[in-house]
Amino acid sequence: MVFHTFIDPIKLQDTPRLFTALAEWLAVFVYFNIYKRRHHDRFYVFQCVLTLLIQILFQFVAGLLPIGFWIPTMIGAVALMYVELFWVLDIKPKDCGVIATHAFVLAEFAASLYIQLYVWCVKITDTEGVVESIVLMTIVYTLTFITYFRFERGNIPSDRNLNVNMKELTSVVLTGIGAFIMSNISFVNSRTPFSATENMLYVRTLVDFGGMLMLMTEMGRRNEMAAKNESDAINQLFQRQYEQYKLAVDNSEALRKEMHDMKHYVMALKNEDDPARRAEVLEDMEQAIAIQESFMNTGNKVLDVILTTKSLQCQKKDITLNAMVDGDLLSDIHVKDICSLFGNILDNAVEATQQVEDKEKRLITLSVRSRNQFIIIECENCSDSANVRLRKNQKRRIFRHDNLPRTTKKDNVKHGFGLKSIAQVAEKYGGAMNCSYEDGWFKVKVLLAAKK
Repeated sequence: MVFHTFIDPIKLQDTPRLFTALAEWLAVFVYFNIYKRRHHDRFYVFQCVLTLLIQILFQFVAGLLPIGFWIPTMIGAVALMYVELFWVLDIKPKDCGVIATHAFVLAEFAASLYIQLYVWCVKITDTEGVVESIVLMTIVYTLTFITYFRFERGNIPSDRNLNVNMKELTSVVLTGIGAFIMSNISFVNSRTPFSATENMLYVRTLVDFGGMLMLMTEMGRRNEMAAKNESDAINQLFQRQYEQYKLAVDNSEALRKEMHDMKHYVMALKNEDDPARRAEVLEDMEQAIAIQESFMNTGNKVLDVILTTKSLQCQKKDITLNAMVDGDLLSDIHVKDICSLFGNILDNAVEATQQVEDKEKRLITLSVRSRNQFIIIECENCSDSANVRLRKNQKRRIFRHDNLPRTTKKDNVKHGFGLKSIAQVAEKYGGAMNCSYEDGWFKVKVLLAAKK
């Protein structure tokens, strides 16, 4: 078949509906594998197959409609991609709007690049055919989506929400709309200043590529800013834990001095005849004895202060704290790292345990021991089964992709910084952190490389 140098601009837009459906589905599939998903394994495979079939069916029906329905069907395609992403991903509505825009512009670029190269090949070879079209489409889509996936997965965090606001969402959507209008305006009206009858496909591909780059660049900058803010927040958490330690040192010294006044309590008790006053003195003595029992002696003065402070907190919340700790193992760990490590571990444990309704189950166990050139720190706390009521095969849903537990709080932007700071300390000393949940118990295990 001879290919004429002038081609009707309307016909140039006729990307096969099947190819359009594949481009749109592959675009959302890319984000299925970048962002955190709701489900895994078999159900995820079912979701992928079903969304592909729906996408093909939608484009088939759209192809049967008159050209006047072109704009509504494009809006419908975007809406369908949004619904598919929202169904598969563990995502917020505004975040989904941003990702759906990215996916749509990506699909537009892939389809445009394919049809431009196909038209060019037909012009060069003076032949066209279904097999050649499919082969070229396969090559272009494979290279485009794999390349995009490799770049974009570094821009979008897979372990947390984007938490975009309305202003950011509006900016992204307007960028996507602008790229779409500029790239397709020649197909709607060839008499605009932005139309290029003989180079419509080139203009379309170039504009789609520019829009895609703009969206990726903006997302990359936003992710860098979010990472910086997270790093600053974790550093502030380190400093706050250290400040709490210094305050606890002062309080601990005051408590120890108070213990020396015990003899005054005894003397007052001997000389007191008023039963009410005697009871008051006895209560003061009981509190002083409880304080004395809370003092820890692990062999590490820093850890002693932290554990003593947390033990007093636990007493006020009816929580039992059992600690089997060899503090001498931590002699090479910096003071601020000890504060951050044990402060965050115990703060998280206390916060979770105090929510347990049965006070007899409010238990926290902490151990520090060595094995095979590693210092092993383990903390277990009872977790309210009413909050986690899950079957064994659902246990994975408690944790995110980064092995951090999912939050039940409304504000999850700053959630998890405590555990992330623990992980940072572990990595600093050549180790790692692991979280697990089993039979109503949440465990944090930290390995630190022991110096020889």
